[in-house]
Amino acid sequence: MKKIIFLILSYIAFSFTTNAQSRFGIKAGANFANLTFSSGGVSSTMNSITGANIGVTFETRLSDRFILRNDVLWSQKGGITEDSGNNIKTTIDYLEVPFNFLYEPTYYSFVGVGPYVGYGFTGTIVSNGKSSEMTFEDGGFKRLDYGLNLTAGYEVFEGLVLSANYSLGFGNIIDSNTAAFKNKVIGISVTKFFKSK
Repeated sequence: MKKIIFLILSYIAFSFTTNAQSRFGIKAGANFANLTFSSGGVSSTMNSITGANIGVTFETRLSDRFILRNDVLWSQKGGITEDSGNNIKTTIDYLEVPFNFLYEPTYYSFVGVGPYVGYGFTGTIVSNGKSSEMTFEDGGFKRLDYGLNLTAGYEVFEGLVLSANYSLGFGNIIDSNTAAFKNKVIGISVTKFFKSK
């Protein structure tokens, strides 16, 4: 995990030193997350939970219209399912890194797409009013999550950006060969950029 963080930070630092048009910002918002379940040809979608996304973002302008934007976020995901009348709420806290390639049709608006990777560092399961710590690996949940991120937004005025995103998980986040849970998230956020160069 430490090696992954080191590589991410090294890449971001390299981007800043090799490009004159770069920005750093802080980002905060809300996630509306759920989990899709599939097993034996049957699939269903859990009810959504509301979580947080908070972190930092780094932007490097590649050309007049194209931008590379990398985030390092604490991102909450999960879902709610019902079992025999009992609601079971699953919440997973991820360290998440999206790599978004943005296109600006106008100077202040953008659309983008890119991969993301996340590492689950903690989680809780609430059932019958009782909270228990999530078990990772060994038949429990997997720490690794990855998928595709779609985003769009608008720079309200210089340095203040409103954005929305849709993340579709590709990886099975449970340790099972017969069943799969995958993350889905709709997120909204506000970013405040500070010019670095």
